[in-house]
Amino acid sequence: MAYGPRNLRIAFTGKNLTHFGGLFLVQHFFQRLGLRRSLARAIKLDQRNNRYSTSELILALVYPTLVGLGRIDATGVPQQNGVFRFLTGLATYPHPTTLRRFLLRFAHQGLAAFLRLHDQLRQRMLASPSRVILDLDTTVLTVYGKQEGARIGYNPRKRGRPSDHPLLCFEGVTRDLWDGSFHPGNTHPATVAIELLTRALDRLPPSVREVRVRADSAFFDHKILEFLEANRASCAIVARLTPPLKAKLGGLHFQQASGAIAAAEFS
Repeated sequence: MAYGPRNLRIAFTGKNLTHFGGLFLVQHFFQRLGLRRSLARAIKLDQRNNRYSTSELILALVYPTLVGLGRIDATGVPQQNGVFRFLTGLATYPHPTTLRRFLLRFAHQGLAAFLRLHDQLRQRMLASPSRVILDLDTTVLTVYGKQEGARIGYNPRKRGRPSDHPLLCFEGVTRDLWDGSFHPGNTHPATVAIELLTRALDRLPPSVREVRVRADSAFFDHKILEFLEANRASCAIVARLTPPLKAKLGGLHFQQASGAIAAAEFS
């Protein structure tokens, strides 16, 4: 007769777990994409330091970004954590100075090729959609030094502080970043949105037959509406409730759309 435990209770806690264990799934995804090989083929830079390849340096920046380390100086964490070195395949992790110098070269020599590769990989993931929803949004990045290009503009949290003003375009279903641009803090979104929309529409797969654009009131501008109409894109953009617009709302005939939502239209 075999002997063994009859009442065995197994338990564990997160006390000894690494904070970055979830990156294993990200690494597995990158492997299935063949990302390291694709980066090596697509991006060619003049490397002064042959210790790290271009693909290794890019991934050395990608992994910390994924876990929320927003500053290059914070790469001291992956330098001391074996998980990062295992995932990136690096015996040692690049010093922040090495990463800064790489970014300067990358911005001039490799960014365009990187964006083309990004678009190619996204095409592989989309599976030929017939309809795409593009969501426009903005964010405010407050700065505390004398960063180049930062300006004082709309900043609801830190009024009077200089900031940067990124403009972002997401695909509404997958939430994939479709396009983006970086601007001084005093830039109004409506003045640069058409340029971003032009790039976003140019990136649409040939299978797309219907485009819908959603945006908040920062993008309520007649030039943007005319641009979308000219490109046969429907839209839902929040209107600024100006006094003339408010005067029209009272006399409209509203019909219930769903739940607490009712709709009416006028020219």
